[in-house]
Amino acid sequence: MELGKALLFIQKNGSEVEQARLHYVLSGERPSREITARLFAGQRADGGWQPFWAEEYSSLDATCFRLAQAEQMGISGEEAAVSGAVDFLARRQSADGSWEEDQSAASFAPPWAKPGDLSARLYLTANCGLWLALFGNSEPGAGKAAGYLQAYLDEDGHLPGFMHTHWLAAGLWHRLNRQEPAERVFGYLSRRINDLALSNLAWLITTVCAAGVKPEHPLIHNAASILEQSQQEDGRWPSEDGAEQDVHATVEALRALRLCGRI
Repeated sequence: MELGKALLFIQKNGSEVEQARLHYVLSGERPSREITARLFAGQRADGGWQPFWAEEYSSLDATCFRLAQAEQMGISGEEAAVSGAVDFLARRQSADGSWEEDQSAASFAPPWAKPGDLSARLYLTANCGLWLALFGNSEPGAGKAAGYLQAYLDEDGHLPGFMHTHWLAAGLWHRLNRQEPAERVFGYLSRRINDLALSNLAWLITTVCAAGVKPEHPLIHNAASILEQSQQEDGRWPSEDGAEQDVHATVEALRALRLCGRI
């Protein structure tokens, strides 16, 4: 892994917020108030953020993405924008513990956020539940989410739908000290690790490490080894979401490798 090439790629192509994320990865220093304000720009009155796929709508998925970026810059739950986002998620949780985008978004939401779709509901429940556990009160909201997800977990550690639901749910279970379902999912992911895109390997590592999983865990160790050996010639790690997300994926890959002691 060539750190210098990765740094040059990010410095040449990254936004100020992405540069600040990189600085935190390398130095542990939180961003300035100006950069923090840019990260949280556009927060709506209800505490959520508008997604790229809808106007004048507060999205669960977009809000979780901002919280993930905040965590990757060392911003705590005491920040007003973060606590407002957590409150937004808590208010949008269903009585059964799940989350789903509003039905009004059904005609234009992308597959991962489609109301009425089980795969989307499980993904959003894992994502929202994890950030509630990391930034808010673990119980009862995060606990109800964990219980809802576990009802869909099979003996092999598989959940219906998207692969990323697995590491988000496992991170939530680990954070809540529910180790049996978490380890079941880690076993499933270990068997599927070679099927994951590089950007997903980085997402997996940063998620479960944020939840408290040690980098020595076999799944994390193996994922980091693949990531370390898969840097592109120009220094980047490619994103499965297209070249416009390569800087984001590269910053996340560097953080994953830093968490695993590879940098």
